[in-house]
Amino acid sequence: MRPIFAAMFALVAAFAAPALQAKPAPASDQRLILVTLDGTRWLDIFRGPEVRLVIDKDYTKPDLKETIVQTWMTTENPGAELMPFLHGTVARQGVLTGNRDLNECFNVANTMWFSYPGYNEIFTGRADSEITSNDPEYNRNVTFFEWLQRRPAFAGKVLAFGNWDVFPYIINDKRSGVPVNPGLGQRYPTETLTMRLALDAWRTQKPRVLYVGLGDTDELAHIGDYPGYLAAMNRDDDFIAELWRMAQADPETRGKTTLIVTTDHGRGTGFGGAWTEHGSAASVALDPAGFTIPDKAGFPGSEQIWLGAIGPGVDASAPVLDTFEDGKCLSQSQIAASALTALGEDWRAFDAKAGEPLPFFVRK
Repeated sequence: MRPIFAAMFALVAAFAAPALQAKPAPASDQRLILVTLDGTRWLDIFRGPEVRLVIDKDYTKPDLKETIVQTWMTTENPGAELMPFLHGTVARQGVLTGNRDLNECFNVANTMWFSYPGYNEIFTGRADSEITSNDPEYNRNVTFFEWLQRRPAFAGKVLAFGNWDVFPYIINDKRSGVPVNPGLGQRYPTETLTMRLALDAWRTQKPRVLYVGLGDTDELAHIGDYPGYLAAMNRDDDFIAELWRMAQADPETRGKTTLIVTTDHGRGTGFGGAWTEHGSAASVALDPAGFTIPDKAGFPGSEQIWLGAIGPGVDASAPVLDTFEDGKCLSQSQIAASALTALGEDWRAFDAKAGEPLPFFVRK
């Protein structure tokens, strides 16, 4: 998985050394990188490969079982082996939350538990009950990308990349003016191209805000390819690490960039093939034929998400509370306000009714 980025690492090293001698960028020049890993379970993020899926020949070919064990299950912390950057740099210098084994509760607010409703919630700070499908329809809601694009300090400096052709509709590129590259109109397998385009854009265009939507995890899970799903997670971790290295190597962005990594929804946590699907009872009722394993109760676990964040907009010393206490959970609807807060913007000016910033985000 890692050789894909070897050439990119060399490129960064070439200009990293002289950059360290340069002066930091102005204090007002805050940047944001937001990356989403479509449909990635908190279970795999924090626990690493799930044994029952590794040994199940329906989801892991027997000849790949030992490879998974030897690659990502050699220590007592398989999650850190699978996602070393998230568990290393991000968790140690920032925040990584959503681990229900530690009573960290993080949920979506929308009632659908699939992609379009989830991305809308992330980008707007609200769940929209009228969004009940993944159909390519232009979003009536204004995203924080669009709001920033209209502000002089951000105009022309907001970029989005993704390997799903519905992203232009969710971000409403025609109305917002935010350029969106949908991975050549495909959802899978175009992730590596999306990564390369995003890395090049960050290096050459130096945007104030960069969004990257990665989708191989969701596609591979839907077809029941557990080794492929794990490999995509590991590849995504490499990509995110490289973005962060580039941000720290460039004097214009070093110390001025906040990174947020999260997902649009979880996956079913039940036995059998539930992990391949996601969706609430309400969404299954709308389209029962659209699910491999129709379940009137939906796919519990699909509402459970996670988030990692690092940078000047994050207070790494802020305690991650026992969010199950009194039935309280952090919400996906709080991400938009968190992103704006990290950029030094007043999230209430964007939408006073959006979810308030997550407790570990601070205004810069």
